[in-house]
Amino acid sequence: MDFLQTNRLLLTPITIDDADFINKLINCPGFLRYIGDRNIRTSKEAEIYISNMLANPDITYWVIRILENLTPIGVVTWVKRDFLPAPDLGYAILPEFERQGFATEASQTWLNYHQKTNKTVLAICQADNLASIKLLQKLQFQLDHVFEKDGHLMHQYHVNQ
Repeated sequence: MDFLQTNRLLLTPITIDDADFINKLINCPGFLRYIGDRNIRTSKEAEIYISNMLANPDITYWVIRILENLTPIGVVTWVKRDFLPAPDLGYAILPEFERQGFATEASQTWLNYHQKTNKTVLAICQADNLASIKLLQKLQFQLDHVFEKDGHLMHQYHVNQ
């Protein structure tokens, strides 16, 4: 599949051409606070970051774009982490596009796509990331447990098909 589409959004696989956008996204305050500092400050560093993701079969990033003009506004992710028994769904949105339903719309579309082949989907977020918790609850994720990772209290959620 080369893309996923909703009424407002187009989700496309990330490419090296998305480096400027990714550099902007991963240096937003919310990304730095809740996902972490990737120590990437230039588009060239973002190209290397994307290349490394593309080379790793356990990491999938798709760019969320406004359908009308193809402006990139965020990402949805599918990552198989060594400390989780199944891949987890993630997302990040540029601050100027938050609270407009884009993250929910993109995540639901991504979830529908992946639940065709994955009976259980996980999600993790910091325990104080109330916006992500609210989004996961909207998507019918259930809290499994709370754990500590890298000095942060984390929530692990699951949703079953």
